[in-house]
Parts: sequence; C-alpha cells; structure tokens
Amino acid sequence: MGDVDALCERAASLVPDVELARDRFAAWLESRAISADIEDAALAEHWLVCALGEGRADAERFFESRYLASLERVLGRMRLSDAELDEVKQLVRAKLLVADATGKRKIEEYAGQGRLSGLISVVATREAIGLRRRTRRDDPLDDEKLGPGSAPFWDPGVEMLKGRAREAFRGAFEKAIRTLEPRQRNLLRLHLLGGVTLEQLATMYNVHRATIVRWLGAARAEVLERTKQAVADDLNVRGTELESLMQTIQSRLDVSVERVLASDAAGREEE
Repeated sequence: MGDVDALCERAASLVPDVELARDRFAAWLESRAISADIEDAALAEHWLVCALGEGRADAERFFESRYLASLERVLGRMRLSDAELDEVKQLVRAKLLVADATGKRKIEEYAGQGRLSGLISVVATREAIGLRRRTRRDDPLDDEKLGPGSAPFWDPGVEMLKGRAREAFRGAFEKAIRTLEPRQRNLLRLHLLGGVTLEQLATMYNVHRATIVRWLGAARAEVLERTKQAVADDLNVRGTELESLMQTIQSRLDVSVERVLASDAAGREEE
C-alpha cells in the first residue's frame, strides 16, 4: 500500500483545489493498475476524473476553469458564435458529467490514454460539428451553390466537376476518406474541423509535432491517390486530362475533406 498512499498524497498536492477521499482514490488507482512512475500531469487528471465521478462541485468548478474555458481556442477555427460556443460547452458537460441511470458518468471511462484535454477536444469537436449540422442543414458537398462572390473557397476549376465527372469524383473522394484508418480520419477531423493545432495533436497522441505533420501529410496523400485511381478507372481518363482534374481536387482538398467528415460526424450524432 506504500506506493498507493504516496500516489494519493502526490495527487492531492497536485490538485489542491479539489478534495477527494484517499480510500476512494486508492481504489481508483488499483482498479486501473496505475504505477508509481506515472507523470504528474496524468496523475492529476486521474484525481480530477475520480472526483468528477463522485459528482463533487469543486471538481466541476476546476473542470470548468481548466478545460471548458479553453474550448473557445480549441474550436476557434470553426468560428462559433458566443451562443453556439455556450451550447457546445453545455453539450460537453451533459455528455461527460451527467450520470446515467446506473449513476455512472461518461468521463469515468477515461483510462489515462493520452491527455484529458485531448478527450475533451474530441468530444467538443464532435458536438460542435453536430450542432452546426443540425442548425444549418447544408449539403457539405453542394458546390453548385458556390460562385465567385458567394464563398472564399470557390475555384474556377470547379466547373470541371460537372455531370459524370463530378459524380465520379464525389463517390471516389467520399470512399477514399471513409476507408482511411481511424487514426487518420480522427486527425483530419480534429485538425480541419476542430481547429486543433499540431502542437495540441502532438500532446494528445504523445508524439513529436513532426510526427503529426507526417501523419497528416500521409492521410492527405492517400486520399488523393485513392481518388485519382478510382476516377481514372471510372472515367477511363489518363495523362494530362486526369492531372488537370486532380489539380482542381488538390487545390480544394482540405475544404472537401472537412465537408465529408462533417457530414459523417453529423450523421452519427443523429443516429
């Protein structure tokens, strides 16, 4: 019990604003086989999550000030209104902190894999995407609505994507994204939709920033290559015609990826 007692005292000193019974935290540590060499940041998060599971008001205040208050920055790229941001925060609270019929809270499922801030960023991003989809109900791939004066993402090359070529691209592109590995889709969703920075992603996945850059680059390249091959096979185009079409796709890649991922995420939220 020596190591457990020492971990309890250490955790309590790391989060002095949140009270928690030592025996309760000791049971938490033992149930998750947490070792004495755990980093301070991770140990502090376990203390907080355990206290949140107890429904402690001081833990909820700490959670609010440390994590929810930073969502404006985390979701900055989505340009949420103040009302939308407040609603996302409320949705995150409900998703993670409200007890279910058995008295369990979703946040108690946190197992220390990555950082708690990463988990909250993922939940908040999904809730923000769902909120946008529910309130706007726009077609994420409806580029026919775009024109020189209607949106900053319009590109004259979109005129190439008409008729059969457009449908071939649409199907190939959606399939390319949806058949990426889960980590690749999650990285693209967080970075492009949620505005999570490279540094934040590196912290979430416990890797160097350069690794995140490499992973994102590989995901984008894979989407383009899979789309190119499928379009070439479907339309039987090669050479300069195919390259011209792919240049249009590549120039609008991130915007189109955002829309497919937003559509997927919103669909899951509505199920």
